[in-house]
Amino acid sequence: MLDDKSVYEGEWSNGKKHGKGKQIWIDGSIYEGYWFENQANGFGRLIHNDGDVYEGEWQNDKAWGHGRYLHMDGAEYNGEWQDDKQHGKGIEKWPDGAVYEGEYLAG
Repeated sequence: MLDDKSVYEGEWSNGKKHGKGKQIWIDGSIYEGYWFENQANGFGRLIHNDGDVYEGEWQNDKAWGHGRYLHMDGAEYNGEWQDDKQHGKGIEKWPDGAVYEGEYLAG
């Protein structure tokens, strides 16, 4: 158990999460994927405690690169991310059938 009461199972290096691992937070959120010096880096999947899911690339604990975000209400975004925000080319779909395909700018 970590200081914040979350649980980590996986690889370590020099006392830090490093390599492949899984962390479960006290609120029920789960990240499974790759770590570099205690931060999500590389490919991983985060299941939020509300059921939303992000699966894709991470950099320094933030969605960065290509990824897919699925909302519990059925909406989804598949595209590029920067600094945890939709940025670059992507496609967003909503439950009512609406679709946007184009460029996003992180604000």
